[in-house]
Amino acid sequence: MEFVIDFSVIPTDSPVAFGWWFFKTIGWIYPVFLFIYGIILTWLNWIRNNYRKQREYILLAVDIPKANEQTPKAVKNIFSHLAGAHQPLGFIDKWWSGEINNSFSFEIVSLGGYIQFIIHFVKDYRDLVEAIIYAQYPDAEITEIEDYTKRWNIRFPNEKYDIVGAELTLAKNEVYPLVTYEKFEDSLSQELKDPMASFLEALTRIGPGEEIWVQLVLTPADNDWGEKAKGVINKIIGAKGGEKKGIFSPFAGWFSEFDKQVLGSPETSTNNQKEPPNLMLYLTAGQKDTVAAIENKTNQIGFHTKIRYIYLAEKPHYSKQRGIQTIYGAFKQFNDLGLNSLKPNKLIVTWGINLFKKVRLKWRKNRIFYRYKNRAHWLNPGQYGFILGTEELASLWHFPVMTVKAPLVKKTESKKAEPPMSLPTERPNINPIETKGNPKAGPPPNLPIG
Repeated sequence: MEFVIDFSVIPTDSPVAFGWWFFKTIGWIYPVFLFIYGIILTWLNWIRNNYRKQREYILLAVDIPKANEQTPKAVKNIFSHLAGAHQPLGFIDKWWSGEINNSFSFEIVSLGGYIQFIIHFVKDYRDLVEAIIYAQYPDAEITEIEDYTKRWNIRFPNEKYDIVGAELTLAKNEVYPLVTYEKFEDSLSQELKDPMASFLEALTRIGPGEEIWVQLVLTPADNDWGEKAKGVINKIIGAKGGEKKGIFSPFAGWFSEFDKQVLGSPETSTNNQKEPPNLMLYLTAGQKDTVAAIENKTNQIGFHTKIRYIYLAEKPHYSKQRGIQTIYGAFKQFNDLGLNSLKPNKLIVTWGINLFKKVRLKWRKNRIFYRYKNRAHWLNPGQYGFILGTEELASLWHFPVMTVKAPLVKKTESKKAEPPMSLPTERPNINPIETKGNPKAGPPPNLPIG
């Protein structure tokens, strides 16, 4: 059987004629593909938005006893248990119901210097969240509150308020871990130098008319997320599989076989091909530690993570450097130049802008403010952020141990006995958290109190 290609039908006298011929033959495929792809995206966005509208979200304020002896490992267990909220979605769920993986926002807010730990999530998971907190902190107090961001229906630039904020990202591949709480343990006294101490100290240094919001939006990841670490480790130790494959790699074997069978090229022995040497015996102590740290992270349960923070203040009290240096500086203690580190996402940060500064600064301030208030409501699969392990998350967000002297952190005063099961109870009406008056003279009136 012979195949004959007639090139005479291709017009060569005019670029316009050639373009029209190309479009009639195969060129029409590309615009049709884009049109169909656009319809699919529009459909997905529509059904996902309808799914989100059916969700009811709540916020829980969590207070722990003053004599908290639990280490961040207790919060690590909380995150591990929270991974049970991850449910694989089927074809009908994704393409007809519009279901997406629900996210959880773990937040720390400082209102005029008074600090509260808050969790934001879909109401359906309330029993799960309360159960895993009480399992680790039996004497904790959990109170439902109004969303403290709702009263801020403002846009920037604003005559009364100003804002500085950022979204953090990883400096390296997500398989490289951050510094975790285990590294903060004194080797001699075995005492944990709680990394939350400097973080909370920064949050207590604001006064009336100032607020700091910090959030970690977490979405449970699939269990196979650590598979990508194999290539990174192989590259470090010089084993096979470390090199990246290009988009034409699947055709390389076919062309090699074609070259040998059809063109008669001499067969080369695979024994003569150079293979990368295994450097396992020659790794430095730092490289060995890096490989061990990567393996330790990828053996943990992972969560897609978005980290944001905002410093919002009345203009007479506003300090841009306080919003940048104190908050971001607290995050930098988890950085390790040999492993991984957190850095501001240069596209979602409200400083360091040169060209068209006024317009771009206005746009960025409103964007970070919108994204914080909406948590993950606008995210689609693939936009959930980088992955952190449970140990890293417990290092970034955990309740301070009793050695941390942060008097403005809301804590329960003492252990409380459980009431009789037959005793009728009524949930109090909780109003939005406010910072009117002088917060230093006492906590905001609606801050959950034990």
